[in-house]
Amino acid sequence: MQNQDKKTVRLFIALLFSGQIKEALGDLIDDLRPRGEGIKWVEAKNIHLTLKFIGEVPEKKIKLIGDATQSVLEGRKKFEGQVVGCGGFPNLRNPRVLWVGLKGAEPAIEIAQQIDRKLIPIGIDSEKRGLSPHLTLGRIKKRSDLSKLAAHMESLNFDAGSVILDRVALVKSTLTPGGPIYENIKLFELE
Repeated sequence: MQNQDKKTVRLFIALLFSGQIKEALGDLIDDLRPRGEGIKWVEAKNIHLTLKFIGEVPEKKIKLIGDATQSVLEGRKKFEGQVVGCGGFPNLRNPRVLWVGLKGAEPAIEIAQQIDRKLIPIGIDSEKRGLSPHLTLGRIKKRSDLSKLAAHMESLNFDAGSVILDRVALVKSTLTPGGPIYENIKLFELE
């Protein structure tokens, strides 16, 4: 039997999106899927904006992480963003990640920076690079010719519309052969 102090969980903190936005992104993924091989597509139900990837931590730190996150979010106002545009990191011609952008995400960047600072005393490493607000659609797992996919994405004028962003979650991620399983451990409502 594993000692409680040694049991770990994989965590991240995310800004959550409405079902309507996830549906629009699911439709986009369905449109893109036949145009490129070697891509691990994200399930629409799992789409979110990662504010802070924490990784594997001792289970006993969950409450500390939740409390630190809550202290950053207390009194924080909900805000509006626009899910628009698509591209790839580092670029669309040779991507490792395919994404959709989020305009109006300055409050999310500020929240991410504050959470990052609050978690350092708990022993969570600081982010090396700043938040680039995006929603991941897929990850390139096997190099193949993606020129048709890139050309199609460049020709799209993707706009899923505006969304009120009012929910942040501390999420447990369990990796499985069929893909990750996400479980909201704690939900924070913005005012």
